[in-house]
Amino acid sequence: MGIFDGAILLSDIDGTLLESGILPKRNIEKIEYFIKEGGCFSVATGRSVTGISIVVNAFKNLSPSIVANGCMIYDYSKRQALYENNLPKSDYHFVSDVLNSELQCGIEVHAGERVFTISRTAETDDHQRDQGLETTEVSFERACEFNWNKVVFLLNSVDDYDKIHSFVDNKEKQSCFARTCTFIGGTKRNYLEQVPLNVSKQTAINELCKLLNIENGKRFAIGDYYNDLKMLENADISATTSEAPDEIKEICDFVGGSCKDGAVADFIDYLIEKFKN
Repeated sequence: MGIFDGAILLSDIDGTLLESGILPKRNIEKIEYFIKEGGCFSVATGRSVTGISIVVNAFKNLSPSIVANGCMIYDYSKRQALYENNLPKSDYHFVSDVLNSELQCGIEVHAGERVFTISRTAETDDHQRDQGLETTEVSFERACEFNWNKVVFLLNSVDDYDKIHSFVDNKEKQSCFARTCTFIGGTKRNYLEQVPLNVSKQTAINELCKLLNIENGKRFAIGDYYNDLKMLENADISATTSEAPDEIKEICDFVGGSCKDGAVADFIDYLIEKFKN
């Protein structure tokens, strides 16, 4: 019997588990201990199915994980989706609206194991290099032949959020648009993600916990940004990093150190102290 039998630890990736492609050794060691003690370790990320190879390679016993901000649960050991949500095709036109505007914006379409580049910019190049994404450059019309999980609009500046919202606000839609960000080479990058309505990391967590038979009181989660908010609010025990916004820190049970110093490891140490007796 391990101290984490029947438990799950869900971790965001960027800014939480790793930073600028570097996975701290402390995190690897403590996560392996968590798994050895009977726990399930999963990531809950906005990255695509093919964008988490660094995590898949680091943990042979990675549990089915949440990708594309809750649009999919993917089992990497079986190489198959266990749960999936898609954008309605009636909302694909928002991509063409941005393409036909004067806004210089990178656009990626994530469709299962495929990632399509609809508009290539320096931001798409940096994003794909950082995540190790292999993409295919296609036309909007060609991309429309596939089922989309999400769209990523890669912006040049924060001001571009308002410009994109001019194509989105006050229009009938079955999608939601969420601000996200990451740090690449020490620089904050601004993204806007289009995902199906009422889909989030938390909705996928509910499904994942059913699949894995996770016990009540043993849902642990760590994240660092606003798209982790519902996941952290609904976890039995939640944590964040020292760099997280104050609003995120306020709702968490534990605040660890920085991402680069192993905030996930800090959280596991906290859980060990809480459950070892």
